[in-house]
Amino acid sequence: MTEALRTLIVEDSEDDAQLLLRELRRGDYQVTFERVENAEQMTRALAHEKFDIVFADYSLPQFDAPRALELLKQSGNDIPFIIVSGTVSEDDAVLAMKAGAHDYLTKSNLKRLLVAVQRELREAQQREAHRRADDALLISDAQYRMLFDCNPQPMWVYDAKTLRFLAVNEAAIRHYGYSRSELMAMTIKSIRTPETVPALLKETALDTEAYTNSGVWKHRKKDGSLIDVEVTSHGIVFGGKQAQLVLALDVTEKLKARYALQEKVDELASMTQQLWHASKLVTMGELAASVAHELNNPLATVSLRVETLMTQLADDEQKQRSLQIIISEVERMANLVTNLLQFTRRNYRQISTIDVREELARSIDLISYYLRNRRINVVREFDESLAPIHADRQQLRQVFLNLMTNAGDAMPEGGVLTVRVHDQSDSSRVVIEFADTGQGISTSDLKKVWEPFFTSKPEGKGAGLGLSICNRIVEEHGGAISLESEVGKGTTVRLALPVANGALNEIAEKLIVNDSTITENIEEIETTLTNTHPGSAVRGSMKQG
Repeated sequence: MTEALRTLIVEDSEDDAQLLLRELRRGDYQVTFERVENAEQMTRALAHEKFDIVFADYSLPQFDAPRALELLKQSGNDIPFIIVSGTVSEDDAVLAMKAGAHDYLTKSNLKRLLVAVQRELREAQQREAHRRADDALLISDAQYRMLFDCNPQPMWVYDAKTLRFLAVNEAAIRHYGYSRSELMAMTIKSIRTPETVPALLKETALDTEAYTNSGVWKHRKKDGSLIDVEVTSHGIVFGGKQAQLVLALDVTEKLKARYALQEKVDELASMTQQLWHASKLVTMGELAASVAHELNNPLATVSLRVETLMTQLADDEQKQRSLQIIISEVERMANLVTNLLQFTRRNYRQISTIDVREELARSIDLISYYLRNRRINVVREFDESLAPIHADRQQLRQVFLNLMTNAGDAMPEGGVLTVRVHDQSDSSRVVIEFADTGQGISTSDLKKVWEPFFTSKPEGKGAGLGLSICNRIVEEHGGAISLESEVGKGTTVRLALPVANGALNEIAEKLIVNDSTITENIEEIETTLTNTHPGSAVRGSMKQG
């Protein structure tokens, strides 16, 4: 098979050049050639043409083989250079070979020419292949250095057997706080938390060269701080050792943001559920108010009928007693209806002077069926002498009902609810306590009980608003509320409300500032001031002012 061969011949004899070409064509080469006789011609030929091989006579009138070899080197072409000469000493040939010539032949004996050409062309191809491989390796190494050393994310290579660091990039040094020498003296176990090391050893024991995402791990920096790191790795050969190339992505802030977002989503879902429940409670309150109104008429009819019967049966003492029982029960039902209506009526504040004991008694009556149905016994411990307070009657009753309902829910198997009322030691406040014998509240939940929408009750059993509303109402009345609880030993909720500030406050509550009543109110205030402070000169001065 004919093979193309581009040849540069450094020869001053045309006949010798043709002799050489004839021998090459005998070897089935399709030869194209250029003959040069001096340095200038050779330089021009090398600049404009690409040759496969160079043949050079050792000595020419204006040129010689050593100079031709030097020009070939300067041109950057790595192609076979064979000396073919009639007059060359063995010493000169050896020197030429040392200088870079690939072979030498005599013109009188060209039998080795084809063999030498084939060998040198083959070796030239091998050198070119090696050179390309080396270039590719250099490019690959440069790319690796760019991707590894210049990567903004921490990267390292570790020995698959010893787990020692073999290489670390600048990002890893900056991010973890260690110097390069410190990291190179460590193993990858050194940056892991102790509890994750067993899982690390189990994972690194797997012999894999595939790309692996091993998930998120806890890493420890030099300063002791912990970070969450997503680790990906790939098996490689590094310095003749089986190793793993690792990319470590710090996802600490990302996870914090994700957790915060999830908490907000959960909170929003909870609030949506609770608002829906609160809306349902409003509807039930309106329904209860309408039912209470409807009950008033039949209760009034029953009461009138019983009174008529009592008149008709005035002489029958036994029947009178029975009718009296009916009347007392009707009155009790009427009181419950009245309390329910008061509780569901307007939502604006209306401050008045209140005897806490009376409001507690009415609240207990209102919730008595609820507590009795749950086998809860109510114990009342009310001081006989107690100062009144200024409060909104309905809001105060709402607090009492919420707290007693919570106590009832805490005693599903029944129990005792003790309601205590007494003056504070300095008599500046009235203290109200609700103590149950229920399940109690855990320490972790005690910190959250005042938060809106927090509840430890089962789904659908509470809106999580009761204690939050109670706290707000008590604070708006200038009071304080506290809670003590222990799991298995019950809960005590304590309210402290300021007492009323005497007769002046009572009159101030009644003051109606309008043209028809202002004079009467001023006179009442003046009278009280005079009685409270005899001999004072205040009487009559307010009218004059």
